[in-house]
Amino acid sequence: MTALTPVAAEPVAANEGGFGFLRRPSEGWLTLAAAAAMVITQGWSFVDANWTPQQAGNDGFLLYVGSVGLAFGFAGAKLGWGRWRTHVIAAIFAGIFLPLIAGGLVLEYEGRGVGWDPVGLAQRMHRAFEFSRDVWIDLVVLRLPTTFQSAHYQLVFGALVWGAGLLAGYTIFGHRRPLDAVVVLGLVLLANMAMTENHQEVFLVAYSAASLLLLVRTHIFDEQVTWARRRIGEPAAVGRLYLNGGSAFVAAAVLGSIVLMLTASSAPLQGLWRDLPAQLRDLSNALAGLAPGGGNTRPIGGTSFSPTATSSGVWNPSDQIAFNAQLPPGEEERFKWRAGTYAVFNRFGWQWGPVTATQAPAGEPVLSGQADQVTGEGRRPITIDVVPDAFTDPTIVAPNSISSVSVPTVARTTGTQGYLVTIDSAVGRRPYTVEVLVPIIGDADGGLTEARLRSAGFNYPEEVRGLYLALPPDALGPEARDLLARIRAEVEQRGWDPANPYDLARTMEDYLSDDRNFTYATNIQTERDTVCSRLSMVECFAIINRGYCEYYASTMAVLLREAKVPARIAYGFLPGERDANNQERVGGWLAHWWVEVYFPGVGWVEFDPTGGPIGQQRPLPSGSLGPQTPRPSLNVPSRDPGAPIPTFGTGPNNDGGTNNLGIGPFIAIGLILLIGFGALAVATVRRTPSRPMDPDVAWGSLARLAARFGLGPRPSQTVYEYAGALGDEVPSARVELTTIARAKVEVAYGRRSLDSDSLKRIALAFHRLRLAIIGVVVRRVFRRGRGA
Repeated sequence: MTALTPVAAEPVAANEGGFGFLRRPSEGWLTLAAAAAMVITQGWSFVDANWTPQQAGNDGFLLYVGSVGLAFGFAGAKLGWGRWRTHVIAAIFAGIFLPLIAGGLVLEYEGRGVGWDPVGLAQRMHRAFEFSRDVWIDLVVLRLPTTFQSAHYQLVFGALVWGAGLLAGYTIFGHRRPLDAVVVLGLVLLANMAMTENHQEVFLVAYSAASLLLLVRTHIFDEQVTWARRRIGEPAAVGRLYLNGGSAFVAAAVLGSIVLMLTASSAPLQGLWRDLPAQLRDLSNALAGLAPGGGNTRPIGGTSFSPTATSSGVWNPSDQIAFNAQLPPGEEERFKWRAGTYAVFNRFGWQWGPVTATQAPAGEPVLSGQADQVTGEGRRPITIDVVPDAFTDPTIVAPNSISSVSVPTVARTTGTQGYLVTIDSAVGRRPYTVEVLVPIIGDADGGLTEARLRSAGFNYPEEVRGLYLALPPDALGPEARDLLARIRAEVEQRGWDPANPYDLARTMEDYLSDDRNFTYATNIQTERDTVCSRLSMVECFAIINRGYCEYYASTMAVLLREAKVPARIAYGFLPGERDANNQERVGGWLAHWWVEVYFPGVGWVEFDPTGGPIGQQRPLPSGSLGPQTPRPSLNVPSRDPGAPIPTFGTGPNNDGGTNNLGIGPFIAIGLILLIGFGALAVATVRRTPSRPMDPDVAWGSLARLAARFGLGPRPSQTVYEYAGALGDEVPSARVELTTIARAKVEVAYGRRSLDSDSLKRIALAFHRLRLAIIGVVVRRVFRRGRGA
């Protein structure tokens, strides 16, 4: 085999060195402009979403900070700094530059604007240190489930956009892997679009056009290098040809995508996306406490609850049907649909607490032997068929209390005696039939009356006291304690006993739900992040007198616990709309919190303190004491049977603690960042080597690698003969083989010394040749396997 003819050097240098990058880069100014457009578009999308709250200052700096990161990546590649040196220098600069910007923005919002003189720089850095320290205290020292600081998000988003620009600069101009930059930056852009309800299609179109133009231009550069090496044409002519055709392709692709975006109406992945929240709810719940509270958040569409609920300060409901329920013909009573309960208050939200799981076969009692097991006395049975829709949890929803279910279940209880937390289907989200026992209201058949609850007394089981009277330190502040005192005074004004649990609970429900005392509001984020910083949600509600069901219910439950009356949070759904066939459609926007109070000899009784048009309260009939019944979990019906069904045009109630509210952004972040990490891993494997490689080392390593797969050189073959023979086996790498072979001959026999750029080209050629050899071997193995 004869040697191949050596090829000419590349028409452009791989690295200009020194300050050559100040002249026209070898890849062309168009490549740099396209990369800058990608980075600026990404930063602009964050500014448009406005994730950082108002008190964090203006986030407009994100428009240009990514370009600074791009400049560092570009300069590092052209100055020959190497990957790690470039990243370290850029990180040091960002570590100084970003805090100065963030600190100055906060000072400007606070009316203490400073300049860039030495004194101003010191003040900026000091303010950045202060809010960073406060975040550390909240999350690490105090171990709070969330932080009420917000200025640090300027640093977070600034670092994200800076890092994206740095990655684009060095990946494109150093590694020569523009596709890696396009994928990673595109995933971040899509994550932001998935989080916000703002219409950001224009950013996607602009990014797509810039990225396509970048890929076309870098492909032209690679083709020019290849044509110059092989001496098969004029590089400038092929460049013009590719650029003209590529520009036409980009224009057509962008125009076509706009038309498709404006006309498409199908949602082929909607079913897959609907099941996603249940699979990733734990991840999204963990991110919820750390995510910023600004912006116009996009709900994911499903409805879900989680073991931990932390208030975000914003109610953002799902607009889909959660489930459908078929009730018996003639059933007129309206029921709340309970999904579970919370036992542990942590100042900023609620948790299940320690739970024990108990399985039950289909059709068998779900709480057999547990403290919250229901009995038939004082109740009437109802059979209900439930078909889940957008409700993504496997949880059994039903009017309190559940007796049995037509599918196998897993009941989660807390405490050694077994107090209900939630009941899940063991076979996933499938239709089921549930048998429930609802309380009878009135004297007949041992039903509930005010007289009976007033006489229930204080003989609480010891475990009820331990579980449902517990409060963390600082659960109540001075305003919350004053609120409790006012409610007790209201009890006395009614002529009731403020020490009686029922009189206190009923008065508290009326007082909290009265619009003269508290205002129902779905967005209290500003007050939560400013007035209520580090205060419990109950103290916050007592100060601002505004909130949604999570705040109403939490305040009532905590105040009752402070008064030594056991109480817990129940969560689920308000009654839905029923049709003529008595089928009830329950929407995700009906998700709701209420309170259950424990009465000895009676069990759990429902109270709903939420104000506005949301809460549904109804006093019990005065009645007589009636016969005592064991410890069932009881629900007081929420409204008169003949009362009209309320209309919730704008969505009645929900809370930031349930995962159907705001879960979409965090799921999107977790999923897309996971894909992003995978893309980065692929980019790392495929990165272009930046260190020079000696020709002797490259040739020896190549021969050893090829020999492992039966492609090694024969003793009689010259360097060029072996390169030609190996090129027949690996035709896609003939140019790389020739590059290494020629360098080997020039150094070994011609006694030439190669410069740094030539040694780097040898490293690049070896890297590509190694992958090509491995690819050939893998394809052979697959062909043999199919042949067998």
